[in-house]
Amino acid sequence: MKSLMLFVTSFCFSMGVAMTAFTQDLDRTIKPRAQGAPAIKLPAIQKATLNNGLSVWLVEDHELPLVAFNLVVSSGSDHDPLDQPGLASMTAEMLDEGTSSRTALQIAEALDFIGATLSVNAFTDGSTVALNTLTKHLDTALDVFADVLVNPTFPEKEFERLRQQRLTSLLQQKDRPAAIASLTFYKLLYGTKHPYGLNPSGTEASLKAMKRDDVAQFHQKYYRPNNATLIVVGDVSMGDIVAKLEHLLASWKRADVSRVILPPPPLSFRQAVLIDKPGAPQSEVRIGSIGAARNTPDFFPLTVMNTVLGGQFSSRLNMNLRERRGFTYGARSNFSFNKYPGPFLASAAVTTSKTDSAVFEFFYEIERMQRLGITPEELEFAKKSLTGSFARTFETPTQIASALQSIVLYNLPMDYFNSYLQKINNVTLDDVSRVAADYLDSSRMVVVVVGDAKTIRSGLEKLNIGKLVMSDADGNRLTQ
Repeated sequence: MKSLMLFVTSFCFSMGVAMTAFTQDLDRTIKPRAQGAPAIKLPAIQKATLNNGLSVWLVEDHELPLVAFNLVVSSGSDHDPLDQPGLASMTAEMLDEGTSSRTALQIAEALDFIGATLSVNAFTDGSTVALNTLTKHLDTALDVFADVLVNPTFPEKEFERLRQQRLTSLLQQKDRPAAIASLTFYKLLYGTKHPYGLNPSGTEASLKAMKRDDVAQFHQKYYRPNNATLIVVGDVSMGDIVAKLEHLLASWKRADVSRVILPPPPLSFRQAVLIDKPGAPQSEVRIGSIGAARNTPDFFPLTVMNTVLGGQFSSRLNMNLRERRGFTYGARSNFSFNKYPGPFLASAAVTTSKTDSAVFEFFYEIERMQRLGITPEELEFAKKSLTGSFARTFETPTQIASALQSIVLYNLPMDYFNSYLQKINNVTLDDVSRVAADYLDSSRMVVVVVGDAKTIRSGLEKLNIGKLVMSDADGNRLTQ
């Protein structure tokens, strides 16, 4: 045993030396050669509808004795009343806190005993109830799943506990520059008359006014079988799963569900906001504008364009601000493709003394992309990067169930994933140039910086980013 341990130790040390030598010789400013995309063949989606109106989608996968469930409810924080932000997420968080027959502890113990997991989440465009279990424990796991979904009691004691936790979290957010910057950015971009501009976790005012009955009513109103789709992936057949669901969900009744139509987002215009965080060693930077909805025909060109701009480690933003200039550990950009146009956002935490220089370089890269687009080499690398990583989103039943929810929520074609690689590869240089010109208008971009105003204010004021306005941690303008 001792000789074996000496061999392992010696081997690991030798490999460490070799890897150190290799990484020292590695030039990270040179992009690695992208490999070809693996062939993907996705299984067919079977469909059925329960007597109560619930749509069931099944992808059979008998390779492992596992089953993943993902119930997708088409109501999320976009359905929060404007004076009650946080209601959808509080409803989701409360769902597994007790039912008419089980306490929260009993729910957790029943699932832990069989190695199953249950999670409930709300996000901008919907809410999900996800279950993962071994096939041999399917009946037990489904019984708990159905109980949580149909019979939640929203105990007053648990509601008060979670509400207090959120109020505490809000106070903590006000001490976190990253949270301050992001929440202020969304508020400035969408305003307070649009759900996308509000904190999906709630505000101090909304949480203090929120009642346990508000949560119960949100569940009663939106968690309905005809407002949901159940995605099932794994080691089951349609006939078997439908029979089980008809029995377990017989008391879950359909009802009229009002559709929330959001107003168009306001036209964005150049705003520059500075929030003082005295003594901060870094500045949080957020730059962006209104982007596109998920069902836009520009989705694939925008995805390719953003991959080059700020969507991966070797992107222009990261190579400029991190690798060449050392302003940050990482700079990035992304489009949030929601039911309605979500934001385009470029962001980084940068060294305080280089805040103005970092903002300058952000705009340099954004405006260069808008004017000139990308090179043929960048187009090819982005395509191979996107297609090469595509297969990794379908490795497990849980990943497949999660991926399919986008088809449900955004009314995408049923063959969406089968044609994904082709549509990425069909993107041209002209496509990228067109969407870059349309979506990266820097004159409409909001700029939010959270940092030590005493150190960074004068430098920011010298940049051509518009009049710099001082705001508090809630994004409210301060008297100059």
